[in-house]
Amino acid sequence: MSEIFDNAITSIVLGIEDFETGTDERMLSAARNYYAGLLLLAKECLVRAAPKADAMEIIGAKFEPKPDGDGGVSHEVVGYTTIDLAQLQSRFKGFGLPWPEADIKKLQRFRNDLEHYHLKEPVGALGEAIASSFPMVVDFFNILEEDPQAELLSVWGTILEQREAFEKVQKKCLDSLENIGWPAEVSNLDRMVCPNCGSSLVGQSDPDNKAHDHVVGKCHQCGEETGFEKMMEMVVAASYETDAYIRVKEGLNPSIADCPHCWAKAYVESGEVSVCFACGETVAADCGHCGTRIDVNEYNQDYPELCSYCAHMLEKVMRE
Repeated sequence: MSEIFDNAITSIVLGIEDFETGTDERMLSAARNYYAGLLLLAKECLVRAAPKADAMEIIGAKFEPKPDGDGGVSHEVVGYTTIDLAQLQSRFKGFGLPWPEADIKKLQRFRNDLEHYHLKEPVGALGEAIASSFPMVVDFFNILEEDPQAELLSVWGTILEQREAFEKVQKKCLDSLENIGWPAEVSNLDRMVCPNCGSSLVGQSDPDNKAHDHVVGKCHQCGEETGFEKMMEMVVAASYETDAYIRVKEGLNPSIADCPHCWAKAYVESGEVSVCFACGETVAADCGHCGTRIDVNEYNQDYPELCSYCAHMLEKVMRE
């Protein structure tokens, strides 16, 4: 086996052994070791995909162009710094390798906080971030065509138990939100995070409630409850934030806005949907003067029946 693979196994085993203790100090050590092991596994996937190349030519972070003697240039590795998470994901794409779907960004954020000696969230949320990323270990081993049970025998039981426990609680959370009569379609609710501890294990305080306007959130990591308005902002962000980002990149108005009626950042304006998840109000209408469609970005509280242009022209006439 390669040195990268051996180091990956060692780091993951050490990380999970720290994780098993459950103590705050060991959990911080777990994050460092386990995260490092995950990145090493990913790097091993790249290296094995091009077995004839030098490893640093694949996972090196810095390259410098140098004359090749024939009028062109070659790129040589500079130093021993290797690629970070974002570069790994990019090179996986370039190598035609599937990047695991499990979320590692939360663990990365915790790991970066630890580098600055300041963990903003409770240690319990760090433990969840580790457990929720365990499927990545399995996915990387699948790419490597290695047996994770054999290589990680001493901690394999913990990986299975924690993964199963996390998925069981997460399913309970998502099930409690499934039958709500939402004002519009929702999705990606597993991306919501508790405002108190950063956990993604957010569901309803009353799992039997089906009324949209009675939704109160509850974190199944720290027990913190989230009020209706804040919960609606979280639901909207999880469901429409990606769409909002894409729309902005395309030069369009974002699909999430502050509601002009209740001021919650829970108004969805996607072209097909125009409604506030917090108060249920909509501003969608046709301008009474020119017929232009009025959406939340066109809406003027002083002239609710006019588009922004007609409202501006009316004000101009009134000033004259």
